[in-house]
Amino acid sequence: MKLIILAAGGGTRLLKLTESVPKCLLPIADTNILGHQLENAKKVGINEVIISAGYKSNLVEEFVQKFRTELHIKVEYNPFYDITNNLISLWNVRHEIKNNEVIVLNGDDLFDYKILEKLRETDGEVNLVVAHKKEYDGDDMKVSTVDGKIVKINKVMRSSQATGESIGMMKFSREGSNYLYWKLDNMVRDKENLNAWYLRAIQEMIDDGIAVKPCEIGDLPWMEIDFPEDYKKAQIFYKKLL
Repeated sequence: MKLIILAAGGGTRLLKLTESVPKCLLPIADTNILGHQLENAKKVGINEVIISAGYKSNLVEEFVQKFRTELHIKVEYNPFYDITNNLISLWNVRHEIKNNEVIVLNGDDLFDYKILEKLRETDGEVNLVVAHKKEYDGDDMKVSTVDGKIVKINKVMRSSQATGESIGMMKFSREGSNYLYWKLDNMVRDKENLNAWYLRAIQEMIDDGIAVKPCEIGDLPWMEIDFPEDYKKAQIFYKKLL
């Protein structure tokens, strides 16, 4: 199984913090976001990691070279990172997806390794990690689930219609990966998709009849870092994971 980490963006909402480093290398206690994710991959037995990098990718490459681990880590440069969204970051590593079981992870997530462990144990073509809270805001990637399958995933859904939110972590079986490969390769031919989230491809897969199941994580902790206040909270949050 491969882990694909999407870490190409410039982190513009964290601009003062990301002037000199990409978001995935922001320090968290004695490590950084990427280091935390790589350690979690080791804990659950994943040994192959592909990082789709863009902004200051040279620093990501330097970090990986110094990261002492038995993991096999490859950094793939996305030359379009500053004019596109993460659908292109995933398309950029599509050759790593085809005919493989893969987990796709956003490069700004902190999480309990048990979430990744639970996702590994799921079956089905596509499984998407889902968390719950009382209210969802406009920045949440909300999902709607019916009869154990996700039927809608987007940010514009009303909070009252949402049954959860995506935390930015998905698993694809070989069959699911092959369909994703085909879907990505078709979507990039439409210029309207160049600034799309890759979850638009998941919605199209759902519309095509592919079953996307929620992987419910209950109270297992996670957070994403989008804004400066998130980064401040992350320092405290990370200590709770230790």
